Amino acid sequence: MSLSRTPVFTRSMGAAGVFALLLLAPACTDLTEVPSSSITPQNFYRNETEVLGGLASVYAQLRSTVDDYYNLSEISTDEMIVPTRGQDWYDNGQWIDIHRQTWGATSPAAGSLINGAWVNLFQGVARANIVLDALNRVNFADKPVVVAELRTLRAFYYYLLMDMFGGVPIVTDIAIQTRAQNTRAEVFKFIEDELTAARADLPASWPAEMNGRITKGATDAILASMYLNAQVFTGTVTTAGLQPGTARWQDAVTASDRLLNSPVYSLESSATWRHNFSADNFSSPEIIFAVKFTDQAGLGLNFMMRFLHYTQYNGSPWNGFATLAETFNAFTTTDLRKQIFLEGTQFNLDNGLPVNDRSGQPLVFDPNIPDITQATEGAGVRIVKWSYDPAHVAENAGNDYAHFRLGEIYLIKAEALNELGNTAGAVALVNVIRARAYSTPSPLDPAAFNQATFRDQILKERLLELTAEGKRRQDLIRMGKYTQGTWAFKAVSPPYKILMPIPQAQIETNPLLKQNPGY
Repeated sequence: MSLSRTPVFTRSMGAAGVFALLLLAPACTDLTEVPSSSITPQNFYRNETEVLGGLASVYAQLRSTVDDYYNLSEISTDEMIVPTRGQDWYDNGQWIDIHRQTWGATSPAAGSLINGAWVNLFQGVARANIVLDALNRVNFADKPVVVAELRTLRAFYYYLLMDMFGGVPIVTDIAIQTRAQNTRAEVFKFIEDELTAARADLPASWPAEMNGRITKGATDAILASMYLNAQVFTGTVTTAGLQPGTARWQDAVTASDRLLNSPVYSLESSATWRHNFSADNFSSPEIIFAVKFTDQAGLGLNFMMRFLHYTQYNGSPWNGFATLAETFNAFTTTDLRKQIFLEGTQFNLDNGLPVNDRSGQPLVFDPNIPDITQATEGAGVRIVKWSYDPAHVAENAGNDYAHFRLGEIYLIKAEALNELGNTAGAVALVNVIRARAYSTPSPLDPAAFNQATFRDQILKERLLELTAEGKRRQDLIRMGKYTQGTWAFKAVSPPYKILMPIPQAQIETNPLLKQNPGY
């Protein structure tokens, strides 16, 4: 994808031009690498162009959030599964470990996916800290905006760390030293304060050529989500489970209203809903905060690779991820959002021709997965929410990945209103989303619900609207259904597993870290 097709901070080759090139450069997460250059943070960040290059590296690290963090958030729930297919996808049992929620502090998943999430997110924190430190030694006109972007990005990496691991060390300097953990509530307060302070210096929007940079709306979206989950995020987790913290429902409404009342954002229509996920979704008015991708080698979104069969796509897909039959069946035939699934006889997405499995038989995706340990090539419906990019280069597609979009904000406010006792108002907001989602009108009747029954309805509505968008683990935890819920191949699990274990490799590196309860 050319930069003109997906504008990513591009204009003349000045500061922003360098910024664009560096943003799209592959992100390095090898913390053991020994640099051969004499360039250091102390002698490099001398002017705006060089500072923007450093800022771009903090943005580029966002691409890692759709790897280990995303996989843990989805595969440990009823939305996704990675069955073993013959010799493929066993991977020392880590995928089954995650789906069954049987992981421990030293299990296969902990040593790979869980540790990977920790390293990738703290790499984002470290990059932000390096550039913020350098900004103490340079001045330019837009410095307050760049500082606000960096503080917001660092806060977002901490938001994901808090969500996954609970209490983690709060690091705001570049000293290399062991750090004790802060409590989860302290991390919550740090993120809230950072976002609130940064918001004042951020623009409401950027010109098209700066698409993807942080705005006031991004801070509002993160805050709305934090307040929605405040009882979880400020609570205490013991071996017996969650002791909830203080609810922040009205704050969730307030943050949501800033977005819903903003002239910057609007919902896509029934006809254009898929624009949120298409290869040109950079122009969707619904997207608030997205990770930028482009269809160039090493820089693209690879979701098609995770789901599609080996024969369906140029680049040899991996034929791994699928969804459960119960999730697929939750969508009615009149729900336009069911278009995100591939079921039945399959075709090559590049040329439209029928495809066979590796035994030579027509490839058919079957919703049923009889055995997670011995699945066939066609077992499981596949999710193609991020639609086909005809300009993809091998596995690299140009679709951006939205961490937050306006459709979710309607649902956040609806849930908060319901918890505040305004169930009728909550139903009305959900009906706005349903109005564009169904081929025939399917509004909910406010008289059919009370506060308790509408909680269950909102969880279902979030499944229908946000499948595969990395929200399900958080939603199930908030609703008390993550460890206690049962779905295909998963039994009730210990209640402390609403937090992931602190990776053992990190404890060995930093003995001041304390393992989460139960592990």
